[in-house]
Amino acid sequence: MVRARQATETDIDEIMLVERDWEASQRASRERMLTRLRKFPAGFLIFERDGAVIGTLMSFPMHYDPAHVTAMRSWGEVTNHGDYPDVLDGCTANALYLAAGSLKKTARGGTVYEAMMETSADLARNLGLSYVVAGAKIPGYDAYCRRFGDIDARKYAFTWLNGCLVDPFLEMYRAHHFVVPDEDHVIENYYPDAPSRDYAAIVVRRITA
Repeated sequence: MVRARQATETDIDEIMLVERDWEASQRASRERMLTRLRKFPAGFLIFERDGAVIGTLMSFPMHYDPAHVTAMRSWGEVTNHGDYPDVLDGCTANALYLAAGSLKKTARGGTVYEAMMETSADLARNLGLSYVVAGAKIPGYDAYCRRFGDIDARKYAFTWLNGCLVDPFLEMYRAHHFVVPDEDHVIENYYPDAPSRDYAAIVVRRITA
C-alpha cells in the first residue's frame, strides 16, 4: 500500500535517492529540493511503501488564467527555474501547479501514479483552489512524426486512436481527469525534451467539491 505525507527536511537523504533514479540532466540538487521544501512545505509530498520513500511530488499555488495560458511560456518561467516564485500569494492563487516529481524505477506503474494524482487533487481541494495544472511532456510526438509525417504539435495533442489519445503521457493524464483545454495550451520550448521536440501541453484538472 502506498502512503502519502508531507515531507520534512529530515527526509532529504531519501528524497535525493529517489531523484537519483531520474535522468541526470533533469535531476534537482539537494539545495534546490530544500528551497522548494522551505518555500511551500505543504506542496512537497513524499510517497512511501513499506516505510521506504519511493516517490516525490512537488507543487505550489499559482494563478491560472485559461484565456492567457501563453503567459506560461516555459517551465523555467513558471517555476522560477525550479526554485519557485519568491511570493506565493494564496489570496490570488486559484490553481496548484505540479512543478516536479519522481518515482524510483522499481515503483513505476501500478497504482502509484493514481495515488500521486489524487493526493494532489485533495491538496488543491483542501487549499480552496479550483484547478490542478501541470506542464506535460508529449514524448510520443517525435516518433509519431517520423512514422506518419510531420504534424503540428497542437494537432498531435488532440490525435486519437481507438478511443485513446495517441500520446502516452497525455493519455495517462486523461485517465486522471486532466485535459488539454485547447490548442493554445500546447506550448513550444516549454521543456528541453527531444522526444517531445521541446513541446509540452498544459494539462488541467478542474477541482470539484
